Amino acid sequence: MRWAVAGYGDVVERRVLPALRALGEDPVYLWGRDPDRAARVAARHGVRAGGSDERGLLGDEVDAVYVATPVVRHVPLARAALAAGRPVLVEKPLAGGLGQGADLGGDGRPPAAVAYYRRLAPAVRRLREELDGWTPARVDVRFRCAFAPGPDHPMRWRTDPAVSGGGVLADAGSHRLDLLVMLFGRPDDVRGRLTDRFPRGAERRAEVELAWASGVRARVVAEWGDAPPVDRIEVVGGGRALTLDPLDSGHLRVRTARGTSEVTLAPAPNPHQPLIADFVAAVAAGRPPVCPVSDARIVDEIIAAAGRPHPARSR
Repeated sequence: MRWAVAGYGDVVERRVLPALRALGEDPVYLWGRDPDRAARVAARHGVRAGGSDERGLLGDEVDAVYVATPVVRHVPLARAALAAGRPVLVEKPLAGGLGQGADLGGDGRPPAAVAYYRRLAPAVRRLREELDGWTPARVDVRFRCAFAPGPDHPMRWRTDPAVSGGGVLADAGSHRLDLLVMLFGRPDDVRGRLTDRFPRGAERRAEVELAWASGVRARVVAEWGDAPPVDRIEVVGGGRALTLDPLDSGHLRVRTARGTSEVTLAPAPNPHQPLIADFVAAVAAGRPPVCPVSDARIVDEIIAAAGRPHPARSR
């Protein structure tokens, strides 16, 4: 397929454009808010650059659209692409806490997906297989990395929730929330606490509790901070514990009463390559993509609910 790409950030240069090339796809057009910067990125990758008019994303030479702009532009651009009959793959989160995206996707529309690529990681798939027929009691998700952009940093927009859809929960936490949605479905109860905010309002720390009617409980703690980095998912119950630590290492540890076993299932060097490969195959086969918009909307609902005050639980 011939692709138009909206956005010129690090994810586009290091992952999206190389993945398209590696898969034999054809990126033909790149657009961004800053035409000069878009032109420089496009020239480095042999892609035609657009000017200030984003309508070029939907030209006759374009078969599909990848949206990798700041989050506030995700849904408007995706909606325009779908209305023009173009399949669209959107960076995460779909809209975060902005309250958009309810009308994306659906019967009779081209395929739409969101870039929750960790669903395709071999170790995550093994974790899902280990959960088959077993309902755990609790899930513990911990994430922490350093992120403190200065006033001139190109990622400063992530500290403004009106542009980014939230702080650390929408940015890094959304990937981990998506895995919970993939494994257990829509939660029945969400309670959150967002603290330590940037001057523009995005939180540096998020603590979220989720509960499902099945009895599963999860606690997610996501933080941008200076302490040592952490990225771990642990699933516990019934005398078993499954741990991915670090999440992206592919290292899965299984502990039972009989002992501990470990396996390492290496992820793809470029995680966007299996993501885009699945999307291309889904478009060709007329099947849902692995990362559908419907699940991405649930992640957005969780992010929004985590930011709302909740009455205290009765004792």
